[in-house]
Amino acid sequence: MTMKFQHPVQPMPNEALQWQVLPLPVGLRIAYLKESAEGLDLPLPQLHEKGFTLTFINYKGDLRIRPGQGAESVEQSASPGLGLLNMAGRPMDFLSAGPIHFAALVLFIPSPWAGLFFDGKGQFRKIEQVLEEGSNVITCRLGRRQMSLFSDVMSVLQEKDPNLLSVQNNALALLEYFLGNRHRSLLGVNPVPDIDNEEDLTLIREVESYISEYYCSDTFTVDSILKKTYTSYHRLNFLFKSIHGMTISEYIRNKRIEKSKEMIADNAKSISQIAYEIGYSSISNYILAFKKVYQITPGKYKKQMDNLV
Repeated sequence: MTMKFQHPVQPMPNEALQWQVLPLPVGLRIAYLKESAEGLDLPLPQLHEKGFTLTFINYKGDLRIRPGQGAESVEQSASPGLGLLNMAGRPMDFLSAGPIHFAALVLFIPSPWAGLFFDGKGQFRKIEQVLEEGSNVITCRLGRRQMSLFSDVMSVLQEKDPNLLSVQNNALALLEYFLGNRHRSLLGVNPVPDIDNEEDLTLIREVESYISEYYCSDTFTVDSILKKTYTSYHRLNFLFKSIHGMTISEYIRNKRIEKSKEMIADNAKSISQIAYEIGYSSISNYILAFKKVYQITPGKYKKQMDNLV
């Protein structure tokens, strides 16, 4: 997704608008703001630490974004339901010359935490490389489910005594969505050239929809997808690697493990019950898969969640 350059607006200052910053149990920090104003000239909060800043915004009105300073500072158009990733410490301003309803959620990701995502993962390392150059910002549009998560987080944060565990779970889901499914939305930098026809894109969307519906079934297999779509494993794997940066088997595994992580956080079922319900007939295979994705066993993750309550 590429931001289009626009003529500068004349924003109104907003000294009264203040970001609220809270620590999350898992070790990250989150900032948020939800206000209506006659105009906007709002800088991104700076915590002066190495890492990344992931910002989600939604608004009604007219909004421009100004990343960087000096010669690199060029106002760019934005759209509601947008996620923006940049290097921590680099300035970014949100601007509007007229009335605006503005909501934003900022997740600070310190370097050690980011290493969990980037280390050994080529597609994520590309994100890091792009952000290190100039004032680059990586963007992605939020889907309906992600907008629901964003709204839920903002609603909880407006409460007198917000449930930070709930905020954390939804914020991490947004982070995983951004890094896992939109790693190639590089503000026009190096778009993926492999998928260039409507037939392949339609096939991928059909397979993604089929996986979303049946991936928890213990009878669900990649072969069942091949039979349904009348395509070859080699072609499907090529398409998934081009779009998602992983094989179709890895994509299905990640869907199952992500679902199990949500179920563990709900604390309503045992680990063995969860493994069976997401399609694993072997508890040992499930534990290995969970550790492969999150670098921790499901049992240890459950203990961490229990200690946070």
